[in-house]
Amino acid sequence: MSNSSLSPSPFPGIHRNESYMNFEFSFFTLPMLLLVIPIFYMPVTIIIILRIFVKLLYARKDKSVNVPLFTAICISQFMCLLFFICDFFYIRLLTSGVFTSWCASVLPNRYLNILYTTTYYINATILRVALPIIFIYPFFSTFFMFTAEGYCVQARGPFPFGSVILAFQGALFGLRNSYFLLFNNIFWMSSCLINNSILLVKLVRLKTSLSLHARSQKSYKAEVSLTFTTFSMIFSYLSNSMIVITAQLGGDLTYYAIMLRPFGNDLETCVVPWVFYLTHPIFRKKTSTLRVFHQDKLNS
Repeated sequence: MSNSSLSPSPFPGIHRNESYMNFEFSFFTLPMLLLVIPIFYMPVTIIIILRIFVKLLYARKDKSVNVPLFTAICISQFMCLLFFICDFFYIRLLTSGVFTSWCASVLPNRYLNILYTTTYYINATILRVALPIIFIYPFFSTFFMFTAEGYCVQARGPFPFGSVILAFQGALFGLRNSYFLLFNNIFWMSSCLINNSILLVKLVRLKTSLSLHARSQKSYKAEVSLTFTTFSMIFSYLSNSMIVITAQLGGDLTYYAIMLRPFGNDLETCVVPWVFYLTHPIFRKKTSTLRVFHQDKLNS
């Protein structure tokens, strides 16, 4: 069904539009396919995060575990999971058409903005600065929403009829958060690049200054793991920055960016704990050497 055949509505977006109020949800659509894809990698990610958390619980008994490092990673990944849940409702469920009929039957209201603002408050990047200001940092991308009303609008581009996204009107000073998000991504991505450059230089100096026997192989591997882990954070920033830039170009490219955005966020949720778990020596099973003596040697 094309947008030109929709009945006119005095309200913004799809509200009180009978074509959307009578919309019948279907499981066989592209948004539904994108909705179920995380089933193939999120359960494994959750298991890995739980294993990292278990290591943290036993960290006091194992003196070789860096407790502050494991604490920061556990908190960061917990916040990423919360962000995944909020983004799951904000993008994936809305575009799937599950709530299209309900959303069209209600009037634009400020309660819809709760889902929008919650998505930005569940943001793990602030953990790289300081935990006490975790609820202050996202304020810069949401303060103008206090006077706004949220409403649902038909998504264009690759999305079929019935796929909706949240929009808002009446924001304070007419502000939007696109430029803040772009600055945020570029700033933290640059910080990660600088941080990893310093770590790589230190690792090279450590490897060349110490002999093979004097160097702790486990400690060295742990530092390499930390370098890989922080480097893996760059991919999510790069993906999100590209999506924000594409959205600024407008047109149907915006909706292609919206479709890909959740998977860009999944990079940070999944890749970081996977890299840390697969490279850090603390998660490797300890092997014991079994010596076998021949019977004739024992009798000699």
